[in-house]
Amino acid sequence: MTLMRAVRCFGFGGQHRLVADQPVPEPGPGEVLVRVDLSGICAADRAMHDGTGPWALNFPFTPGHEFTGTVVALGQGAAARHGLAEGDRAIAELNITHGNDFYRQRGLYHLTDTMDVLGATMDGGWAEYMLYPANAVIHKVPDSLSDRAACYTEPLANAIHGVQRANIQFDDVVIVSGAGPIGMGMVQAARLKTPRKLILVNPGAAKRDLGLRLGADMAFAPDDPQLDAAVRDLTHGRGADIYLEASGQTAAFTRGLTLLRKRGTLVVFGVYKQPVAVDLNIFGEFKELNILGGHLAPFTYATALDLMARGLIDGDACVTHVLPLEAFSEALTRKPETGEVQIKVALNPRQ
Repeated sequence: MTLMRAVRCFGFGGQHRLVADQPVPEPGPGEVLVRVDLSGICAADRAMHDGTGPWALNFPFTPGHEFTGTVVALGQGAAARHGLAEGDRAIAELNITHGNDFYRQRGLYHLTDTMDVLGATMDGGWAEYMLYPANAVIHKVPDSLSDRAACYTEPLANAIHGVQRANIQFDDVVIVSGAGPIGMGMVQAARLKTPRKLILVNPGAAKRDLGLRLGADMAFAPDDPQLDAAVRDLTHGRGADIYLEASGQTAAFTRGLTLLRKRGTLVVFGVYKQPVAVDLNIFGEFKELNILGGHLAPFTYATALDLMARGLIDGDACVTHVLPLEAFSEALTRKPETGEVQIKVALNPRQ
């Protein structure tokens, strides 16, 4: 039996350990074994580490749902099933669905109740090797993409889903709240919809500067009065048309309610640690708002890979730090230094 290094999570609240005796999986029928090239760290991973995650999970498992790997072995029928050969680079969508329930029948496979999640209910990418299940939706990584960009596919696919939910029009004034991995993806994806004006809202100036380089027309801190003035000037006092909330901050959600016009659209993609208390009259009586949720990335992984391969979205700019697997604890708790841009931190099992 061949063994490998892997980060194993034994419970919430810092119960992660690097082990060197984890068996390398053997691919069964339809399954794909990859050598992990890079695996990102998500806010959900940090929530597990901090003990603030709201999920019911079976421990232990190997975290990591933002990964890219090189195919090293294929189970029976896997080559034809997934269109892969040894040596291909490939990613798998994180949600592994089963059966054919109400949601899958309607193309909403990301909402099915019969789902496993790579890096949560199934072992993920914080290891030297991982298994892509037979039921996984697998995508080949274009040769032109770096491992950093490929590792960014999952958060970018989420961002694209959120932008698609917003249904941006040519004359819209669009605000993106939050400059994390999904927010930066939203800025770049929303730019491709060619709105009249695209505004990034984020506390840190360094991230605002990067957002401007990646496609935002304007960037403001949330409490900057110039933000309100700019929105008023651009819309003749009506308010913004679209507000994409990707920060997960309760204050950012309520800020969007003040910045939106009547019949404006708010897409909620952040994950919140606290309930939000709002006056429901804003949604109906005062503004008749469109409030839309956003979850995961149905049918957008291929789009994310294509847009990066065509040079329309910069994935490399969004994976700002890469650390070896042994430094997983530092990666989970790392805080950016003053003026430093930290968006996506990833682990390299081959370092």
